[in-house]
Amino acid sequence: MIKSFLIAGTLAGAISAPAFAGGLEGSYAGVGAAIGTDDAETTVAITGRVDTAELGSGIPVSLRPTLTIGNEVGGSLGATYDIGVAKDVNIYAGIGAGFGQGTALNTTDEVVGYVNIGAEGAVAQNVVLFADFKVGFGGDTSYVPTVGVGYKF
Repeated sequence: MIKSFLIAGTLAGAISAPAFAGGLEGSYAGVGAAIGTDDAETTVAITGRVDTAELGSGIPVSLRPTLTIGNEVGGSLGATYDIGVAKDVNIYAGIGAGFGQGTALNTTDEVVGYVNIGAEGAVAQNVVLFADFKVGFGGDTSYVPTVGVGYKF
């Protein structure tokens, strides 16, 4: 219960915060690990960020698809509000839905919801490091930290 309030407070603060003009811009595709907790397994995470500003959006929102591969295949699709905190560095918070059995987020074969927070930053011209933390709700869900490296295009 306390975890839900902390996440809701973080998300509410993020939505009302102004975006820093020097944050990370652009889309990327990456690979990393979705670290299983509770009874969930650790899986390979193929993830991405679609910067909606590149599609003409005037708000700092990103779409974040992820494919997880372990004993089973699953995935998630989320939307986040991005806050630039330094040159080429963002923090973000959002919501999404996960699907597929045996993934780090969902241990049953059903669609579940999640809230997430994360950070991403460019460490070279086209190289991005990212870390994300999802907390699932509904069904048999878990909390999942994900870390990885991406190619920005």
